[in-house]
Amino acid sequence: MQTSSRIFGMPSTSQEWQSFAIMLQKLHKIRGFGYWQMSLSTGQMYWSEMVYEFFGVDPDRFIPDRKDFIRLVHPSDRKKVAKAQQTLKKTGAIDIKYRIVQPGGNVRWIHEVADNSAPDDPDILLSTLQDITDHKVLEKNLRNQAITDDLTGTFNRGHFMKRLRQAFSHFCRSEHNAAVLLFDVDHFKNVNDTYGHAVGDKVLKQVCRLFKERFRETDVIGRLGGEEFAVLLFEITPDAALAIADDIRQKLANTAFTTHTGATFYISVTCGLAHFTADDATEESILHRADTSLYTGKHHGRNQVVGEVQC
Repeated sequence: MQTSSRIFGMPSTSQEWQSFAIMLQKLHKIRGFGYWQMSLSTGQMYWSEMVYEFFGVDPDRFIPDRKDFIRLVHPSDRKKVAKAQQTLKKTGAIDIKYRIVQPGGNVRWIHEVADNSAPDDPDILLSTLQDITDHKVLEKNLRNQAITDDLTGTFNRGHFMKRLRQAFSHFCRSEHNAAVLLFDVDHFKNVNDTYGHAVGDKVLKQVCRLFKERFRETDVIGRLGGEEFAVLLFEITPDAALAIADDIRQKLANTAFTTHTGATFYISVTCGLAHFTADDATEESILHRADTSLYTGKHHGRNQVVGEVQC
């Protein structure tokens, strides 16, 4: 039976092979795939068109080389990639995700897969690459959504409690200083009832904005619910923690909030503090002591910071 078209058969002439190669390049571009191959005997490398595009280099000026490739890999991922390359030489197979830094500074995520354990030519290593940056961005956004409070951008209760458990576990091993601050916006229901929930949301956002300005990047800020917030502080003395909390209290007390009608009002916050101690059985006991301090502050007039309270 005669074949209707040569395109469905294997190329037999140099011209057909050239056309076949061009078609593969087009298919790779459509699917966002690139590939490279390297001779084990000579070290010579070949990159497909898409690989040059992934790495942001000009094929007319850049000659593929293992050392130059490693220089394009993100510094934090170079050891991992170098180890994977050695594995590829030994076993003929790798599956790795890593970042590269283009000459212009853009960071891209690459997924590289190779399975060359039984090649027709044992001298040649062949690997495929795919740019997965968009997937990584989506993955990061979904992960952030799962741990972040939508309104304020701080961590939600579930993630804060997870970080508190981790901090307590670390404290039990190392006894490094740590403390929990519990903040509550005083009479917040009155703000919502008087000015509306949109204004109430504005107040909560401003409170968290001040938190992010005042606390360190290593500190953990979480919204436990409603108008109550918790902050996990590391490597801090009780006096320093009290000073930071009181500074925030004063700044919020002096912040004027304005409604859409031009009305101006002020708020206050009450804060309770508890330091990690060797007597704490669980992280819940630390939170309970901070809550007891907070309750004491509310009971004695609000708009204040209360330190350790003996239960």
